[in-house]
Amino acid sequence: MEAPASFNDIGEAGSSRNYKPMQIPEEVFEYEVFLSFRGPDTRRGFADYLYTSLKDAGVRTFRDNEELRIGEEIGPELLGAIEQSKVSIPILSKEYASSKWCLDELAHMVDCRRKGQIIMPVFYYVKPSEVRNQKEVYDKALLAHGVDKETIQRWRAALKEVGSLKGWDMENGDRHEGQLVKLIVKEVLIELKKAYLLVTEFLVGVDNNVKEILGMIGTDTDDAKIVGIYGMGGIGKTTLAKVVYNKLTEDFAYCCSLDNVGETSNPIEILNLQNRLISALSRGTLSANSVDEGIMMIEKRFSHKKALILLDDVGGKSQLIALLGRRCHFGPGSRILITTKNAAFLHEFDLKTYQVGELDLNTSLQLFSKHAFRRDYPPPERLELSREIVKIAKGLPLAIEVMGSALSLYGQRKEIWDEYLEKWKMGHIEEIQKKLMISYEALDSCEKQIFLDIACLLIGCDKTNAIYMWREIGLSPIKGLEVLQMMSLIKIEEGNKFWMHDYLRDLGREIVSQESGGNLAQKSRLWNLEEALDVLQRSETNIRLEALRLNFDQFWVDSLPLGEFAVLPKLRFLRVEGQLPQSLLIDSQSLNSGSLLPNLRWLMWHHFPCRALTMTYFSMNKLVILNFSKSEITHDWDGWRIIIKGACNLKVLNLTNCSCLTKTPDLSGLLKLERLILDDCDRLTRIDSSIGKLKKLIFFSLISCRELQSLPEELGGLPTLKELLLEGTSIREIPDWWALEKLENPNARDSLLVRTSGSINYPTSSLDLSLMDTNFIKVLPCLERLNLRGCRHINRLPYLFGKLWSLTELDLYDSGITELPDSMEGLRNLKTLIVYTGSELKGISVLPKLPVSLTSLVILSGSMVTIPDLSDLINLNLLMLFMMVRERSSLELVPDPSPWWLGRLSKLQTLALSIPHMTNLSPELGALSQLKFLLLWDCRRLQRIPQISSSVSTLYITSCNSLTTLDISNLKNLSTLGITDTPVEDLSGRELLDNNLLECKIKIETLVFIVIEKVVEAVLEDHSYRNI
Repeated sequence: MEAPASFNDIGEAGSSRNYKPMQIPEEVFEYEVFLSFRGPDTRRGFADYLYTSLKDAGVRTFRDNEELRIGEEIGPELLGAIEQSKVSIPILSKEYASSKWCLDELAHMVDCRRKGQIIMPVFYYVKPSEVRNQKEVYDKALLAHGVDKETIQRWRAALKEVGSLKGWDMENGDRHEGQLVKLIVKEVLIELKKAYLLVTEFLVGVDNNVKEILGMIGTDTDDAKIVGIYGMGGIGKTTLAKVVYNKLTEDFAYCCSLDNVGETSNPIEILNLQNRLISALSRGTLSANSVDEGIMMIEKRFSHKKALILLDDVGGKSQLIALLGRRCHFGPGSRILITTKNAAFLHEFDLKTYQVGELDLNTSLQLFSKHAFRRDYPPPERLELSREIVKIAKGLPLAIEVMGSALSLYGQRKEIWDEYLEKWKMGHIEEIQKKLMISYEALDSCEKQIFLDIACLLIGCDKTNAIYMWREIGLSPIKGLEVLQMMSLIKIEEGNKFWMHDYLRDLGREIVSQESGGNLAQKSRLWNLEEALDVLQRSETNIRLEALRLNFDQFWVDSLPLGEFAVLPKLRFLRVEGQLPQSLLIDSQSLNSGSLLPNLRWLMWHHFPCRALTMTYFSMNKLVILNFSKSEITHDWDGWRIIIKGACNLKVLNLTNCSCLTKTPDLSGLLKLERLILDDCDRLTRIDSSIGKLKKLIFFSLISCRELQSLPEELGGLPTLKELLLEGTSIREIPDWWALEKLENPNARDSLLVRTSGSINYPTSSLDLSLMDTNFIKVLPCLERLNLRGCRHINRLPYLFGKLWSLTELDLYDSGITELPDSMEGLRNLKTLIVYTGSELKGISVLPKLPVSLTSLVILSGSMVTIPDLSDLINLNLLMLFMMVRERSSLELVPDPSPWWLGRLSKLQTLALSIPHMTNLSPELGALSQLKFLLLWDCRRLQRIPQISSSVSTLYITSCNSLTTLDISNLKNLSTLGITDTPVEDLSGRELLDNNLLECKIKIETLVFIVIEKVVEAVLEDHSYRNI
């Protein structure tokens, strides 16, 4: 664009390399499109018509002097206008390149394009190739300017880039100028309608989540992808979805975002949402008159249209069908993001799901600081206070935002901070509870009862036991727990224990308090000792109380009036903790036999005062769970007679850590017993033969009963026993009853001595077998998981081992195995193989041919010299190969060792190598497009690493003594880098080491063995890279 006549005294703009960013006047922010053209060619014709048409369509367009104030500099103002426009339209005519002004504008447009601006070129009777390659008039015009070589190169690069873009070619088109202008206006309007969604200005800790979601939906694939993002209220689902949406918008012509979908319930509101979506996908030409018509229109009209759609806070299946149709099917390349608190309905559509978790402490502190101080980290004088406040939030972004925003109003006034801190420690934050209450209200009545039980009493308790109780009172626990998990209201942690976020726990307890109207006697659940004792001492019949916890750990009592329990006829759960004195006085006056707690289903009484308290007064006929852990009960205690006689429905008996128990009592009367737990009974030496009468027993655990040396033969007559846990026992012999048909998990890990010779009759229908210190394994055609962890007396597996065709996992961690049979290839369903030899053991020296089915392979050996050929294992997604050879002299005999086959393992996500004599890595390492984790340890002869795949996000290099150069310039996804004991001097791509990259400096042994443990743990749990 030439300078306007009224500014001829200024002349043409200089090169934009001399341009310094300036504060653009507020008026310039009003422009949406910047027109660039050569005046004499198009000013009074095409350019003027295009400008007028854009203006008539409501598009704020910048051009020429009529938009500039007299007296302001043209160059910086125009360049600033380019920066502030979303779309630039250069009209590339024959004489365009003859203007330095136009060329500088074009170069600046290209700079802005790298920051997200859109360039829509018009080739006005000039061929795109002429612009792209600077032929004919363009080449002559460039040479005629007489400027320095750097400026010419910058102009040529800009022309080449713009000439390669998709635009409008007047010379080859069959449209008249008027038709072309209409088309351009339409396309500009499409681009401008793709408004980016507003995201909080304090965006912290979402980068990894965004990368993972983008990886799930595959931005470079043509098939349609849908992902459901779920988590508890306030966890940041919407923010995360908006960030992903904004990153994708520029690739889509049709975009639509619908907020708060879950708040729509009646047909009119749903129809309104449907029409918003239909309008966005049809450019406003279509609408529906009913919800059913809307569903049909979405299914028929848009099933082949490529679209980007965000549905925020979807409440259930009916809303999803109304907006996406019954098949949730859109055209190739479509991407659909769904956020919800309830992931259960997503699985009905077989969608990919992503759970948003809590923030870690450092990220929480950064987010809090953004809101409280408007900076990345707290000032030193507020650091400790900030940490205390952040800990209260428990990683919940909503809580952190509320806390930080509240404190930002009061600046640095310490007394205010102290007041808020004490308030938050003691009470609730109303804004957060309102948000979480939405999830609770979406539950049905049964699910609400289960949620309140967990919040008030069962956090940290075993899930299986709770299911027994809930089934007895008709609450459908399997479905209920699944819903609570899908809605991120609970988690099931290691050991099958319930976990709940503190804010959800507080919400549940607040609901119970509100339901009672502030009256203790009306509460359905009591967990506070003082409140519980208050209610008990009133001696008034309480038909509301269903569950009670009494924790005497910090409270001394010398008497316990049993009559106080007589006023609780509806109590179904009683949990008593704390060690009461054996001299405890029991007041049982006026009580009748079997009159106490007639509806009790679960009695958990740790340190039960068996000498002072008799079971005579307790009603036992509805009891299904009895837990007397840590009690001084013996096998001949009088209470057993009453329990056996009265607890006819008992299904779970837990006597963990009953140190006085030397023999199990006669349990023959408990005919419905399904679970018997005797863990840590360290004086137990004998299992009573009455165990053979428990024909419904499913689970029997004797973990760490170290004095137990034998098992009764009667145990072999239990037809339903599926799990037998013998870890840490002194069992000396596996008896003949191993032929149990349904045994699923006989686990004898860490037994001090197990028979080491002879044939053992193993169960042919066994699903999960873990036997330690045995020498012989018989063929088990249905065996799926075999754990020989810690079996240091086993040095080889039988040749017929390959006949275990159903085997999927084989764990030889810390075993004495020195060779694997050639028949290993026959394990056609094997997914996981771990051969990990302890430092004092020899380990395997050669790998036989392994089955192609393997997805995870972990090898650590001190005897392997030759790098194994793993080229056939094309399904591997995890490989750890640690050749820790002690005799370094033997390595000299291996010529030019290299894992040349790495490039063939295209599915690898995790790769860890320790090969001391390796000199080269496969040049195809960069082709591993799914690789995320790479560890190179003690590769002391490795001199160079070929290009690493750009997908890698975690890179550890340690003790690679010959490695002096490293190129990480293409690792755009790198988030963690650790380089230790490695003399890297030339690091290409150092600019990637910004604030988003965690530089790890860890001692070699700490780094490597932590990584090994986490990788192996992840393999054993669920093969998930995200757990590493």
